[in-house]
Amino acid sequence: MPIHFLTQGLNFNQMLIGSMLNFAAAVIALFVFTKLSAKVAWRLAPLVDFIYVLMIIHILNPWQFYIASFIDGFSIYFFFVFYNIAHFEQTKKNKIGHRAGLLFSAGPVITILAPLLAGYLIQLNLIFFWLASGIFFLITFLLVNLQKDFKIEFNIKRALDEIKSTRLFIFLEGLWEPINFTIIPIFSLFFIKSPLKYGLFIAYLGLIGALATLLLGRFTDKIQKRSVFLYPITISIAIVTCLFAKATSNAYLWILLSGLIQFLLPIFWNLSTAMVVDTQANIKLAMIGREVFLNCGRVVGLLLTLISLSLEKSRPFSIFIILGATMLAYALLLFWRTKISKQHSYL
Repeated sequence: MPIHFLTQGLNFNQMLIGSMLNFAAAVIALFVFTKLSAKVAWRLAPLVDFIYVLMIIHILNPWQFYIASFIDGFSIYFFFVFYNIAHFEQTKKNKIGHRAGLLFSAGPVITILAPLLAGYLIQLNLIFFWLASGIFFLITFLLVNLQKDFKIEFNIKRALDEIKSTRLFIFLEGLWEPINFTIIPIFSLFFIKSPLKYGLFIAYLGLIGALATLLLGRFTDKIQKRSVFLYPITISIAIVTCLFAKATSNAYLWILLSGLIQFLLPIFWNLSTAMVVDTQANIKLAMIGREVFLNCGRVVGLLLTLISLSLEKSRPFSIFIILGATMLAYALLLFWRTKISKQHSYL
Protein backbone atom coordinates (compact mmCIF):
# COMPACT_ATOMS: atom_id res chain seq x y z
CA MET A 1 0.00 0.00 0.00
CA PRO A 2 2.79 2.59 0.63
CA ILE A 3 3.84 2.13 -3.02
CA HIS A 4 0.24 2.76 -4.09
CA PHE A 5 -0.07 5.83 -1.87
CA LEU A 6 3.11 7.24 -3.36
CA THR A 7 1.82 6.79 -6.92
CA GLN A 8 -1.43 8.47 -5.84
CA GLY A 9 0.50 11.62 -4.92
CA LEU A 10 0.63 11.30 -1.12
CA ASN A 11 3.82 12.36 0.66
CA PHE A 12 5.35 10.77 3.76
CA ASN A 13 3.77 13.28 6.15
CA GLN A 14 0.29 12.58 4.79
CA MET A 15 0.84 8.80 5.08
CA LEU A 16 1.87 9.27 8.72
CA ILE A 17 -1.22 11.37 9.46
CA GLY A 18 -3.40 8.66 7.92
CA SER A 19 -1.78 6.01 10.12
CA MET A 20 -2.21 8.21 13.19
CA LEU A 21 -5.93 8.65 12.44
CA ASN A 22 -6.19 4.89 11.95
CA PHE A 23 -5.02 4.13 15.49
CA ALA A 24 -6.97 7.07 16.97
CA ALA A 25 -10.16 5.55 15.54
CA ALA A 26 -9.32 2.24 17.23
CA VAL A 27 -9.27 4.03 20.60
CA ILE A 28 -12.58 5.79 19.89
CA ALA A 29 -14.18 2.46 18.89
CA LEU A 30 -13.34 1.02 22.32
CA PHE A 31 -15.29 3.81 24.01
CA VAL A 32 -18.27 3.58 21.63
CA PHE A 33 -18.85 -0.18 21.13
CA THR A 34 -18.98 -1.45 24.71
CA LYS A 35 -21.47 -4.22 23.95
CA LEU A 36 -20.98 -6.46 20.92
CA SER A 37 -20.89 -10.10 19.81
CA ALA A 38 -17.83 -11.72 18.24
CA LYS A 39 -19.52 -12.79 15.00
CA VAL A 40 -20.96 -9.33 14.40
CA ALA A 41 -17.55 -7.75 15.10
CA TRP A 42 -15.75 -10.22 12.82
CA ARG A 43 -18.17 -9.43 9.99
CA LEU A 44 -17.79 -5.70 10.52
CA ALA A 45 -13.97 -5.90 10.46
CA PRO A 46 -13.52 -7.08 6.84
CA LEU A 47 -16.48 -4.94 5.77
CA VAL A 48 -14.80 -1.83 7.16
CA ASP A 49 -11.51 -2.89 5.54
CA PHE A 50 -13.27 -3.34 2.21
CA ILE A 51 -14.84 0.13 2.42
CA TYR A 52 -11.34 1.47 3.09
CA VAL A 53 -9.99 -0.33 0.01
CA LEU A 54 -12.76 1.12 -2.18
CA MET A 55 -12.00 4.61 -0.86
CA ILE A 56 -8.26 4.49 -1.57
CA ILE A 57 -8.26 2.89 -5.04
CA HIS A 58 -8.19 6.36 -6.57
CA ILE A 59 -7.23 9.15 -4.14
CA LEU A 60 -8.32 12.60 -5.32
CA ASN A 61 -7.07 14.52 -2.27
CA PRO A 62 -5.47 13.83 1.14
CA TRP A 63 -8.76 14.28 3.01
CA GLN A 64 -10.22 11.31 1.18
CA PHE A 65 -7.26 9.27 2.44
CA TYR A 66 -7.59 10.64 5.99
CA ILE A 67 -11.29 9.76 6.19
CA ALA A 68 -10.66 6.29 4.76
CA SER A 69 -7.83 5.67 7.26
CA PHE A 70 -10.01 6.80 10.16
CA ILE A 71 -12.86 4.51 9.10
CA ASP A 72 -10.45 1.59 8.72
CA GLY A 73 -9.22 2.09 12.29
CA PHE A 74 -12.49 0.66 13.63
CA SER A 75 -11.54 -2.72 12.16
CA ILE A 76 -8.62 -2.92 14.62
CA TYR A 77 -11.15 -3.11 17.46
CA PHE A 78 -13.66 -5.28 15.59
CA PHE A 79 -11.07 -7.90 14.71
CA PHE A 80 -8.18 -7.98 17.17
CA VAL A 81 -9.96 -7.51 20.51
CA PHE A 82 -12.34 -10.38 19.82
CA TYR A 83 -9.67 -12.51 18.16
CA ASN A 84 -7.27 -12.16 21.09
CA ILE A 85 -10.01 -12.93 23.62
CA ALA A 86 -11.08 -16.05 21.70
CA HIS A 87 -7.47 -17.17 21.27
CA PHE A 88 -6.30 -16.83 24.87
CA GLU A 89 -9.52 -17.93 26.59
CA GLN A 90 -9.00 -21.30 24.90
CA THR A 91 -5.35 -21.49 26.00
CA LYS A 92 -4.13 -23.45 29.02
CA LYS A 93 -1.83 -21.58 31.40
CA ASN A 94 1.13 -23.82 30.63
CA LYS A 95 0.68 -23.26 26.86
CA ILE A 96 0.45 -19.44 26.76
CA GLY A 97 3.91 -18.92 25.23
CA HIS A 98 3.35 -21.51 22.52
CA ARG A 99 -0.13 -20.20 21.69
CA ALA A 100 1.15 -16.62 21.60
CA GLY A 101 3.84 -17.87 19.23
CA LEU A 102 1.20 -19.32 16.91
CA LEU A 103 -0.82 -16.09 17.10
CA PHE A 104 2.10 -13.85 16.17
CA SER A 105 3.51 -16.19 13.53
CA ALA A 106 0.30 -16.08 11.46
CA GLY A 107 0.94 -12.51 10.30
CA PRO A 108 4.56 -13.05 9.24
CA VAL A 109 3.66 -16.25 7.37
CA ILE A 110 0.99 -14.37 5.41
CA THR A 111 3.50 -11.57 4.91
CA ILE A 112 5.81 -14.00 3.11
CA LEU A 113 3.18 -14.79 0.47
CA ALA A 114 0.83 -11.81 0.17
CA PRO A 115 3.33 -9.06 -0.80
CA LEU A 116 4.91 -11.28 -3.44
CA LEU A 117 1.49 -12.00 -4.93
CA ALA A 118 0.48 -8.34 -4.66
CA GLY A 119 3.68 -7.08 -6.26
CA TYR A 120 3.36 -9.59 -9.11
CA LEU A 121 -0.31 -8.73 -9.75
CA ILE A 122 0.39 -4.99 -9.74
CA GLN A 123 3.20 -5.51 -12.24
CA LEU A 124 0.71 -7.29 -14.53
CA ASN A 125 -2.21 -4.93 -14.03
CA LEU A 126 -3.45 -3.02 -10.98
CA ILE A 127 -7.00 -4.28 -11.56
CA PHE A 128 -5.84 -7.84 -10.76
CA PHE A 129 -4.64 -6.64 -7.36
CA TRP A 130 -8.01 -5.12 -6.49
CA LEU A 131 -9.87 -8.23 -7.74
CA ALA A 132 -7.69 -10.46 -5.55
CA SER A 133 -8.42 -8.20 -2.57
CA GLY A 134 -12.15 -8.62 -3.21
CA ILE A 135 -11.85 -12.43 -3.37
CA PHE A 136 -9.95 -12.60 -0.08
CA PHE A 137 -12.53 -10.30 1.49
CA LEU A 138 -15.31 -12.76 0.57
CA ILE A 139 -13.33 -15.73 1.93
CA THR A 140 -12.71 -13.92 5.22
CA PHE A 141 -16.33 -12.83 5.50
CA LEU A 142 -17.63 -16.37 4.94
CA LEU A 143 -15.17 -17.96 7.40
CA VAL A 144 -16.85 -16.04 10.24
CA ASN A 145 -19.73 -18.55 10.02
CA LEU A 146 -17.38 -21.27 11.30
CA GLN A 147 -16.37 -19.38 14.46
CA LYS A 148 -17.77 -19.85 17.95
CA ASP A 149 -19.79 -16.79 18.96
CA PHE A 150 -19.54 -14.95 22.27
CA LYS A 151 -20.50 -11.52 23.57
CA ILE A 152 -18.63 -8.86 25.47
CA GLU A 153 -20.12 -6.09 27.56
CA PHE A 154 -17.73 -3.94 29.50
CA ASN A 155 -17.12 -0.75 31.44
CA ILE A 156 -14.07 1.01 30.05
CA LYS A 157 -12.89 2.15 33.51
CA ARG A 158 -12.96 -1.41 34.80
CA ALA A 159 -11.05 -2.56 31.73
CA LEU A 160 -8.31 0.02 32.35
CA ASP A 161 -8.14 -0.90 36.03
CA GLU A 162 -7.83 -4.59 35.14
CA ILE A 163 -4.41 -4.01 33.55
CA LYS A 164 -3.10 -1.68 36.26
CA SER A 165 0.07 -3.73 36.75
CA THR A 166 0.99 -3.80 33.05
CA ARG A 167 -0.55 -0.72 31.44
CA LEU A 168 2.62 1.40 31.46
CA PHE A 169 4.46 -1.47 29.72
CA ILE A 170 1.65 -1.65 27.17
CA PHE A 171 1.79 2.12 26.52
CA LEU A 172 5.57 2.00 26.00
CA GLU A 173 5.13 -0.93 23.62
CA GLY A 174 2.53 1.03 21.63
CA LEU A 175 4.75 4.12 21.63
CA TRP A 176 7.54 2.12 19.97
CA GLU A 177 5.40 0.09 17.53
CA PRO A 178 5.08 2.72 14.76
CA ILE A 179 8.58 1.71 13.68
CA ASN A 180 7.15 -1.63 12.56
CA PHE A 181 3.65 -0.64 11.42
CA THR A 182 4.46 2.66 9.74
CA ILE A 183 8.06 3.86 9.76
CA ILE A 184 9.72 0.84 8.09
CA PRO A 185 6.96 0.44 5.45
CA ILE A 186 6.92 4.17 4.59
CA PHE A 187 10.59 5.09 4.95
CA SER A 188 11.56 2.05 2.86
CA LEU A 189 10.23 4.13 -0.05
CA PHE A 190 13.47 6.11 0.19
CA PHE A 191 15.11 3.09 -1.43
CA ILE A 192 12.42 0.90 -3.05
CA LYS A 193 9.79 2.17 -5.49
CA SER A 194 9.04 -0.95 -7.58
CA PRO A 195 5.93 -2.91 -6.42
CA LEU A 196 7.59 -6.29 -6.99
CA LYS A 197 10.84 -5.33 -5.25
CA TYR A 198 8.85 -3.83 -2.37
CA GLY A 199 6.88 -7.08 -2.15
CA LEU A 200 10.13 -9.07 -2.03
CA PHE A 201 11.40 -6.83 0.78
CA ILE A 202 8.25 -7.30 2.89
CA ALA A 203 8.27 -11.05 2.20
CA TYR A 204 11.87 -11.19 3.43
CA LEU A 205 10.77 -9.49 6.66
CA GLY A 206 7.84 -11.91 6.99
CA LEU A 207 10.08 -14.97 6.64
CA ILE A 208 12.41 -13.75 9.37
CA GLY A 209 9.47 -12.94 11.66
CA ALA A 210 7.83 -16.34 11.19
CA LEU A 211 11.03 -18.21 12.06
CA ALA A 212 11.67 -16.07 15.13
CA THR A 213 8.17 -16.45 16.56
CA LEU A 214 8.02 -20.23 16.44
CA LEU A 215 11.55 -20.45 17.82
CA LEU A 216 10.81 -19.10 21.30
CA GLY A 217 7.12 -19.67 22.17
CA ARG A 218 7.29 -23.31 23.22
CA PHE A 219 10.68 -22.78 24.91
CA THR A 220 9.35 -20.08 27.30
CA ASP A 221 6.49 -22.36 28.31
CA LYS A 222 9.00 -24.98 29.42
CA ILE A 223 10.98 -22.67 31.69
CA GLN A 224 7.98 -20.47 32.69
CA LYS A 225 10.19 -17.36 33.06
CA ARG A 226 9.17 -15.06 30.24
CA SER A 227 10.15 -11.80 31.98
CA VAL A 228 13.81 -12.95 32.01
CA PHE A 229 13.81 -13.04 28.19
CA LEU A 230 12.29 -9.55 27.98
CA TYR A 231 15.54 -7.95 29.18
CA PRO A 232 17.82 -9.05 26.32
CA ILE A 233 15.03 -8.70 23.74
CA THR A 234 14.02 -5.14 24.70
CA ILE A 235 17.64 -3.98 25.04
CA SER A 236 18.48 -5.50 21.64
CA ILE A 237 15.45 -3.79 20.07
CA ALA A 238 16.52 -0.48 21.67
CA ILE A 239 20.01 -0.74 20.19
CA VAL A 240 18.80 -1.72 16.70
CA THR A 241 16.20 1.09 16.75
CA CYS A 242 18.86 3.70 17.57
CA LEU A 243 21.04 2.37 14.73
CA PHE A 244 18.24 3.20 12.27
CA ALA A 245 19.26 6.86 12.71
CA LYS A 246 22.26 6.06 10.49
CA ALA A 247 20.32 3.93 8.01
CA THR A 248 18.01 6.40 6.23
CA SER A 249 20.80 7.14 3.72
CA ASN A 250 22.10 3.57 3.40
CA ALA A 251 19.85 1.00 1.72
CA TYR A 252 21.90 -2.04 2.77
CA LEU A 253 21.99 -1.00 6.43
CA TRP A 254 18.26 -0.24 6.30
CA ILE A 255 17.46 -3.73 4.94
CA LEU A 256 19.74 -5.38 7.53
CA LEU A 257 18.27 -3.47 10.49
CA SER A 258 14.71 -4.01 9.25
CA GLY A 259 15.41 -7.74 9.20
CA LEU A 260 16.82 -7.64 12.74
CA ILE A 261 13.75 -5.78 14.01
CA GLN A 262 11.49 -8.28 12.29
CA PHE A 263 13.38 -11.13 13.96
CA LEU A 264 13.16 -9.58 17.43
CA LEU A 265 9.65 -8.14 17.25
CA PRO A 266 7.54 -11.34 17.14
CA ILE A 267 9.56 -12.69 20.07
CA PHE A 268 8.89 -9.45 21.97
CA TRP A 269 5.17 -9.56 21.10
CA ASN A 270 5.02 -13.16 22.24
CA LEU A 271 6.64 -12.37 25.60
CA SER A 272 4.89 -9.05 26.30
CA THR A 273 1.42 -10.34 25.41
CA ALA A 274 1.94 -13.53 27.42
CA MET A 275 3.00 -11.34 30.37
CA VAL A 276 -0.34 -9.50 30.19
CA VAL A 277 -2.29 -12.77 29.93
CA ASP A 278 -0.31 -14.35 32.78
CA THR A 279 -0.99 -11.48 35.19
CA GLN A 280 -4.72 -10.91 34.52
CA ALA A 281 -7.64 -12.98 35.75
CA ASN A 282 -10.22 -11.50 33.37
CA ILE A 283 -8.95 -11.98 29.79
CA LYS A 284 -11.83 -10.06 28.20
CA LEU A 285 -11.28 -6.90 30.26
CA ALA A 286 -7.50 -7.24 29.97
CA MET A 287 -7.57 -7.35 26.17
CA ILE A 288 -9.88 -4.33 26.00
CA GLY A 289 -7.68 -2.30 28.38
CA ARG A 290 -4.59 -3.46 26.48
CA GLU A 291 -5.95 -2.14 23.17
CA VAL A 292 -6.69 1.29 24.70
CA PHE A 293 -3.14 1.83 25.99
CA LEU A 294 -1.54 0.16 22.98
CA ASN A 295 -3.30 2.39 20.45
CA CYS A 296 -2.86 5.55 22.54
CA GLY A 297 0.87 4.79 22.56
CA ARG A 298 0.86 4.27 18.78
CA VAL A 299 -0.83 7.65 18.22
CA VAL A 300 1.79 9.41 20.38
CA GLY A 301 4.61 7.54 18.63
CA LEU A 302 3.30 8.54 15.21
CA LEU A 303 2.90 12.16 16.31
CA LEU A 304 6.58 12.19 17.38
CA THR A 305 7.51 10.60 14.03
CA LEU A 306 5.58 13.28 12.15
CA ILE A 307 7.36 16.03 14.11
CA SER A 308 10.75 14.42 13.44
CA LEU A 309 10.07 14.09 9.70
CA SER A 310 8.78 17.68 9.49
CA LEU A 311 11.84 19.13 11.23
CA GLU A 312 14.49 16.90 9.67
CA LYS A 313 12.94 16.69 6.19
CA SER A 314 14.06 13.80 3.97
CA ARG A 315 16.40 12.04 6.45
CA PRO A 316 14.85 11.93 9.94
CA PHE A 317 17.03 10.55 12.72
CA SER A 318 15.88 11.83 16.15
CA ILE A 319 12.72 9.68 16.13
CA PHE A 320 14.86 6.55 16.14
CA ILE A 321 16.75 7.73 19.22
CA ILE A 322 13.45 8.54 20.97
CA LEU A 323 11.90 5.17 20.12
CA GLY A 324 15.10 3.35 21.08
CA ALA A 325 15.01 5.11 24.46
CA THR A 326 11.36 4.05 24.82
CA MET A 327 12.25 0.38 24.55
CA LEU A 328 15.18 0.85 26.95
CA ALA A 329 12.72 2.45 29.40
CA TYR A 330 10.59 -0.70 29.11
CA ALA A 331 13.52 -2.86 30.29
CA LEU A 332 14.43 -0.43 33.09
CA LEU A 333 10.82 -0.26 34.30
CA LEU A 334 10.60 -4.05 34.36
CA PHE A 335 13.84 -4.23 36.38
CA TRP A 336 12.65 -1.51 38.80
CA ARG A 337 9.28 -3.12 39.48
CA THR A 338 10.54 -6.67 39.86
CA LYS A 339 13.96 -6.23 41.47
CA ILE A 340 14.04 -2.81 43.20
CA SER A 341 10.56 -1.74 44.32
CA LYS A 342 9.20 -5.32 44.08
CA GLN A 343 5.73 -3.94 43.28
CA HIS A 344 4.88 -6.85 40.99
CA SER A 345 6.12 -10.30 40.10
CA TYR A 346 5.80 -11.06 36.39
CA LEU A 347 6.10 -14.61 35.08
